[in-house]
Amino acid sequence: MINTSAAQIIQQARARNRLLLTEVEAKTLLSDAGIAVAQTRLAQTRQQAVTLAREIGFPVVLKVCSPDIVNKSDIGGVKLHLTSADEVGRAFDEIISVVQRIQPTATLDGVSVQPMANPGLEVIIGLTTDPSFGPLVMFGLGGTHVEVLKDVAFRLAPLGQPDAHAIIHEIKGLPLLTGYRGQAAVDLAALEQMLLHVSALAERHPEMKEIDLNPVFAYPEGCLAVDARIVLHAEGETQTPRPLSATTRATLARVFNPKAVAVIGDKQAMGYLWLRSQSTFQGKVYSVQIDERELPGIAALGVPNYPSLAEIPDEIDYVMTAVPRQVTPHILADCAAKKVGGVMLFTSGFSEVGDEEGKRLEQKVVDTARGAGLALLGPNCMGIYHPKIGLRNYTELPAGEAGTAGFIGQSGTHTITFGLAAPNHGIKISKAVSFGNAAVLDASDYLDYLASEEETKIIGMYLEGVREGRRFFSLLRQVTPQKPVVIWKGGQSEAGQRAISSHTGSLAVSGVVWDAMIRQAGAVSVESFDELLDVMKLLLFTKPTGGTGAGLIAMTGGSSVVMTDAFEQSGLRVPELSDSSYQELASFFTVIGGSFRNPLDSGYTIGMGQMTKNLERLLSILDRDPHIDAIVMDTGAGLVAGQWQAHPRTLTTLLDTLSEFAARSAKPFLVILQPFAFEAALVAVREQFHARGLATFASYHRAARALRLATEYWRAQRNNS
Repeated sequence: MINTSAAQIIQQARARNRLLLTEVEAKTLLSDAGIAVAQTRLAQTRQQAVTLAREIGFPVVLKVCSPDIVNKSDIGGVKLHLTSADEVGRAFDEIISVVQRIQPTATLDGVSVQPMANPGLEVIIGLTTDPSFGPLVMFGLGGTHVEVLKDVAFRLAPLGQPDAHAIIHEIKGLPLLTGYRGQAAVDLAALEQMLLHVSALAERHPEMKEIDLNPVFAYPEGCLAVDARIVLHAEGETQTPRPLSATTRATLARVFNPKAVAVIGDKQAMGYLWLRSQSTFQGKVYSVQIDERELPGIAALGVPNYPSLAEIPDEIDYVMTAVPRQVTPHILADCAAKKVGGVMLFTSGFSEVGDEEGKRLEQKVVDTARGAGLALLGPNCMGIYHPKIGLRNYTELPAGEAGTAGFIGQSGTHTITFGLAAPNHGIKISKAVSFGNAAVLDASDYLDYLASEEETKIIGMYLEGVREGRRFFSLLRQVTPQKPVVIWKGGQSEAGQRAISSHTGSLAVSGVVWDAMIRQAGAVSVESFDELLDVMKLLLFTKPTGGTGAGLIAMTGGSSVVMTDAFEQSGLRVPELSDSSYQELASFFTVIGGSFRNPLDSGYTIGMGQMTKNLERLLSILDRDPHIDAIVMDTGAGLVAGQWQAHPRTLTTLLDTLSEFAARSAKPFLVILQPFAFEAALVAVREQFHARGLATFASYHRAARALRLATEYWRAQRNNS
């Protein structure tokens, strides 16, 4: 088998209806791919085993070789440290005997013979296939305790060199690899190369479903795969992701920018939600309703009503419909006949509820939409929000102003809430979409559209799952270098994953796999709605940095302490300043009631922000200091908000100073506005800060967390550029 190619090995195994390669087959295939493996040869008789052992050189290892036996050690099918011909002969007989006794129906190819490798640090390198995201390369601490330790990291194949480097440095056991308590460091470069070879092998041969190299002995020089297992996909099991479609992109451009819309089935019982939401729409609005009881209410809104979509005299770009699920196939057929651009289905009760009728109706709707080239949004969604043209999916949403932040949400509630909350953070929305069950168009399609859309500079997402993970990952990796993508993933807990299936019917995704995919794609993963807003605001308003050193300005000693804790606990540093900075600070800083180590306890020195010249000096010192990468100022708003109300000019002066500094500094600048007892008063104050292009945060922890996540994004983009 030494001269047998990988393709031949795979073909022969499949011809024999085998999906598990033998160890000899696996190692032959791996060796040909440039992966260092323990030389392994097959013996079918006792004498062959002895002869091979002599040729290889003692000590040797014997292992049962059978496509039907996965865990060889569990049945006594592995014999170690064999130092003589007699020991090899007895070991061969024992292995054959135990297999015949415990698994008499197993196909037995023979017994493999390999040298007893010098022990090294045991790691595991492997490949597995996720149902949604496809092939994943794995690295971690290995050996017999791998299931207990579970110290592993993943990356989607194919890997680049930065991916191989990152996956090794991500495990908790990294200190064992880099030298611990006098132990020699292992050859990380060799491990990176093995990871890249495994990834390349899987890319060349997509028939491979699993590769398991455990253990791999890592040495100060080189590494060696001692045991190997390869499992193949069944015929037809692999799928190629759907390509992104320029036609779909063009259709979505029409739907997001309609000239005429129609609302089908709106009712007084819903407060005419959809029709009233279009009161700000700059194009034409039509209603379709056959219930005569609803007609007076529709007429009162000033919206022309027609008994059918076909009778509307205009071309319709976008249809919003809220009708019983059994009616939806007829509505989709009417939309196809009318050649509309897209349809939003508010209606729920399809595949997400799990009953056969719901699945049947959804499939019928899907078939109609695909056949007609319709952009089907939903079912179970709220559709499109385009504030610039007044196209809304909720009556309270602002309209008339253009923005730069796009949003894609699998939840209607979260999408609308984002539209309501974002302006309070200075975030102006370009376009947003709630897409629900994603029966036809998935998150990837909307991401592809917003990535190509010029007004959108940053994209936020709320997702519960993606139907085609590999497609989503590939696109996300292309988008993030041009536009930051911030993703809030729902269903992180076990109970949350159960809730997903009943909400949108999405497949639950392992948190480990999801997190690895987000990191590798260069997106930002957040844990809450507030964090989503904080990170998007920071990325929009501030300048990038790759460093983690934060220069902090506080007004009081107590604030200095907890502010420092928040930034250190978030994974940032609060370093000491340079000697030159301390010399300059000493020349004017008021140390009575303050200090200037970092954080700068500066309330007395800058008069709570009103001593403009001293404040400018503090900011300039931090701006020049080489140890500082980002600057954060707590304004003491909870103490001085009343003064700002009584003397508005004091706030204007502070805003002038801070906005001018932020504009000229190359470092990100953040402002803390903690409300305490002045929440109502600070609403208007925040708006003034945002109007000046200043990013504000309601607490130290929120600012620190947002800065760390943004810094990781900036650093990743810099490293990959």
